[in-house]
Amino acid sequence: MSLHNDAIKLPLSDADLNHLAAFSNIRAMSTGLLYAVTDRQDEAAYMPHTLFPSPVPRVLYQKAVYMQAGFNELMWRVTKDDEFLTSALKSTIEADEFTGRLFKIYKQVQEEGCHKPVTLAVVRPDYLLHFQPNKPPGLMQVEINTNSISLAAMSVRTTQLHRAVLQEHGIPNNSQQVPDNPCTDGMCEGLVKAWELYGQPNASILFVVEDGEKNIFDITYFIYQIKELNHAIKVLTRNLLYLGKNAQLTDDRKLIVDGMEVAIVYYRTGGDPSHFTSEMEWKFKLIAEQSLAAVCPSISWHLADTKKIQQELSQPRAVERYLSDPEMISNMRSTFAAQYSLDLTAEGDKAAAMGIANPQNYVMKPQREGGGNNIYGDDIRVKLEELAGQQERSGYILMERIMPTVVKNYELCRGKSVDMQDMVSELGIYGVLVCKEDQVAINKASGHLLRTKNVMNNEGGIGAGASAMDSPYLV
Repeated sequence: MSLHNDAIKLPLSDADLNHLAAFSNIRAMSTGLLYAVTDRQDEAAYMPHTLFPSPVPRVLYQKAVYMQAGFNELMWRVTKDDEFLTSALKSTIEADEFTGRLFKIYKQVQEEGCHKPVTLAVVRPDYLLHFQPNKPPGLMQVEINTNSISLAAMSVRTTQLHRAVLQEHGIPNNSQQVPDNPCTDGMCEGLVKAWELYGQPNASILFVVEDGEKNIFDITYFIYQIKELNHAIKVLTRNLLYLGKNAQLTDDRKLIVDGMEVAIVYYRTGGDPSHFTSEMEWKFKLIAEQSLAAVCPSISWHLADTKKIQQELSQPRAVERYLSDPEMISNMRSTFAAQYSLDLTAEGDKAAAMGIANPQNYVMKPQREGGGNNIYGDDIRVKLEELAGQQERSGYILMERIMPTVVKNYELCRGKSVDMQDMVSELGIYGVLVCKEDQVAINKASGHLLRTKNVMNNEGGIGAGASAMDSPYLV
């Protein structure tokens, strides 16, 4: 099934395509829709993006925004439920070394009584528009992200770009179709509010980044906006290895970096084992959790980010354990695809047999973030047969494959020809949660991210090179 934007007639003539592609690329570069090409960050290019915003049913977009406060609260309550986290991850921590190491830190700081008074969380559920025979498309959740959430500043610039492209193409006054996108407004508001609740005016906000970070412009715009909200806030960017070697924890649990107390630790890295190349990185991960600083994500939120937790939340009565609003619960549950444990149990064996028999109907997911990690098609059969009877199988979950609705668009990507393609879009809604103890100061949706890829690509991350930045055109 395809979705169409009736205001834009495709394909474009060669003349219109060449003109709009040049306009879009120059506009992208001049307004900062950029990524660093080299590790030295001394050369930049426009970020891959679609020529036009892609159609998204207005009712589904509004549903996703409406649910966001519910998902923020759900994940918050999950992170406070030690019994659930421990039980749900029991097999996973034995099968997956990285998750096991995170869980060890979680238990250590819990036993040490390292309570954090301030909570800061950024939550982004991602959805596909699911094809349903003889029905309108539905909204199906791919995953919930709580760790290393990025691209908000780039998404704001993509919205601005697409409004300009439409106007250049003769479609003015399009703000009702291309909705406002306050990603960085809400997220920076959350960072500043958490900093205020920490209560030390000389304390800093620390962004933990990778060396040679390609998305350095996305991070830099955050820093600019934080300074605009409160010019007195000091903002640091450091990598994990540096922090492991140089950060200090005082006896009264203050986190000190280069002589400055840290109020907020915001991770833009640390979601993959490859980010921990030595014990030094793990050292910082531990002392950040032992400190009073608000950490985004804290160790319990990092564990809640795992696919295993999300698989458990898809089970009957799991959401009802934490939320009471029946309308919210019904809406949230309607977006859940079927998910199955692959533990070494009768239930896990049954799920593995389903995956082997009909691999085209499923996606096999490890406990990882970012594109390039999931397993599809016949590779599922091969992997499940290889892991039969092995503990490693418990490190994966099996998820019903979502059949996305197709749109037509052009992708503008450095070094590639510009051709009309059959594409699919993934919609993410940013959410921000800030609490002091159990008192919620902020819980809201804060803008959106739309990424669009060729229909033949299984993976969809911008960082993995498989997707383009996009904006919803509400239909």
